[in-house]
Amino acid sequence: MTFVNPLGLLCLIGIPIIVVIYILRNRFNEQTVTSTYLWTLSEKFFKRRNPFSGLTGIISLVLQLLTVVAITLAVARPVFVLPESAGEYCIMIDGSGSMDMRSEGSTRFERAKREAAKLIRSAKDGSSFTLVLVADEVTLPYEAITDKKLALDMLDELECTDGTASYNEALSMVQSCFDDNRSVIVYFYTDKEIETHDSIEIVNLSSQKDHNYSLSNVKSSFMSGQITVSADVVSHNSDATLDLELYIDDGKRPAAIQQITLGAAEKSSVSMTVAASSYESYRIVITNKDSLAADNEFIGYNVENDEAYSVLIVSETPFFLEAALDVLTDASVDTVKPEDYNGQSGYGLYIFQSYTPDELPDAAVWLINSSKSVGDSGFGARGVVELADPVELSMSQSTASSAKKLLSGVAGRDIYVSEYVKYSGMYTKFTTLFSYEANPLIFAGVNGLGNREVVIGFDLHKADISLSTDFVALLGNLLDYSCPDIVDRTVYTCGETVEVNITSQIKSVKAVSPDGEEIYIDTATDIGSFALDKVGTYRIDVNAEDGEKTYMIYSGAPESEGNPASALESFSLVGEREYEMSEGRFDPIVIVLICLALLLTADWMVYCYEKYQLR
Repeated sequence: MTFVNPLGLLCLIGIPIIVVIYILRNRFNEQTVTSTYLWTLSEKFFKRRNPFSGLTGIISLVLQLLTVVAITLAVARPVFVLPESAGEYCIMIDGSGSMDMRSEGSTRFERAKREAAKLIRSAKDGSSFTLVLVADEVTLPYEAITDKKLALDMLDELECTDGTASYNEALSMVQSCFDDNRSVIVYFYTDKEIETHDSIEIVNLSSQKDHNYSLSNVKSSFMSGQITVSADVVSHNSDATLDLELYIDDGKRPAAIQQITLGAAEKSSVSMTVAASSYESYRIVITNKDSLAADNEFIGYNVENDEAYSVLIVSETPFFLEAALDVLTDASVDTVKPEDYNGQSGYGLYIFQSYTPDELPDAAVWLINSSKSVGDSGFGARGVVELADPVELSMSQSTASSAKKLLSGVAGRDIYVSEYVKYSGMYTKFTTLFSYEANPLIFAGVNGLGNREVVIGFDLHKADISLSTDFVALLGNLLDYSCPDIVDRTVYTCGETVEVNITSQIKSVKAVSPDGEEIYIDTATDIGSFALDKVGTYRIDVNAEDGEKTYMIYSGAPESEGNPASALESFSLVGEREYEMSEGRFDPIVIVLICLALLLTADWMVYCYEKYQLR
């Protein structure tokens, strides 16, 4: 036995103090009476009626001494060691979208937290607890803590997400914990049916009472004054007759209604067409109530590209570029010869071909076959390299999202050059698309002025890229990069990452989630991003030099989370399970306090009895 507060034992000094008080106290009280004879008779009468009156003082003394002992133990807090009774618990809670299904007044996630709380309360003192939230991003709220109250408080703060769960990442995290201690006891609270789960206790929270209907694969088209919305509808685990309604903009009444009958786990497509001269948004809804409301509604936004821009080409021979831009964009294109360029302003994109300006304009810029260095370009030109024979360029194999986006639809075969400009000393982050012997020949990034920049290190007229099928696709990607829409699309799935294109005119960008959380996006790079963790409409507020603009995007529920019994084949730990327990603790503080209360009550009763019955 040990004591949490050993100094509390000093309270035992109260025992000799009470004993001394009882020894020294005056046992005779003078009282005025009308007759000594009557008082003597009354004393004899009470003594005959109370044969134990002599013991009452001793009983009170004993009770008070026991009270001092109880107070001492309460202050010192004795702790008893219980060998091999405490364990190390790893509690995993599924936070995927399906855990938000509601039945009997609570969600699966809430029931999971209640079950985990029961486990923590029932564990012996001295046990340690690790909590893992398995959501789109696996988090570790706490690790190996022994404070039960803290563990319960932090468990209560957990919230379910709307996306899918990263089960492999969670299993890897728990496997590491299991490798450190093969005696760790792992519980996984989930609604997934798991076929194999070695060394993990699965607590399945799914219920046959949970019925769910969902929308998926929603698409829209608008032409000839009509908007058509199509979607896949499924009733996951029961036969159902579903009512669907289509709303246009903020209409209070549905513009179209359709009813569909489905069997259990049957999927069917629906399509609704309504007349509309224009629209900003549409909303399609399954009106039937079910266990999960997140996948019963879908909102689509019609965002027209209002990012109009103009292009200035500075070149002696702009033919190839003019022809390509005519096919790829509706932007207005002006052309000037190098000798006529004097820093014209007002253009969204400047293309310098075989010419390098004295200073870069404050806008998006392309430098094609630029053979001399210029300030703020982010690199240095080291001269022209002439080759005896044409050489083939190597396309980047990078898996980075920026490279994949810029090379989308580009095969990268049979691109030869006979001379190129050697660039080096890059002090700004660029994405290399094509190179020769580690020399970057086509790359893109942000220059020293904070503007998007594309560099092509050879003359287009002396390379066969302008004649290849890759030329138009590559130029289209580079145009989208240089003069992008703020957001590329308006429909996402919860769990995805939204990329926001940052141009030089943008001062700040803020995203607001469906529950009102504000997310500030880094504008120091060319592409900012934020993750979608809620189902619903996100608002993106852009503060630019030409004013403020607002964009709306919709984050839909993942289709996989609509099935209340989706299965995982295996969720098992590798290694032989051990069963070694650690020392537990028993803290009898509650029992001591109860005893203290009883002793104080008994002493008070004895005192009252002495005061009013024995004297």
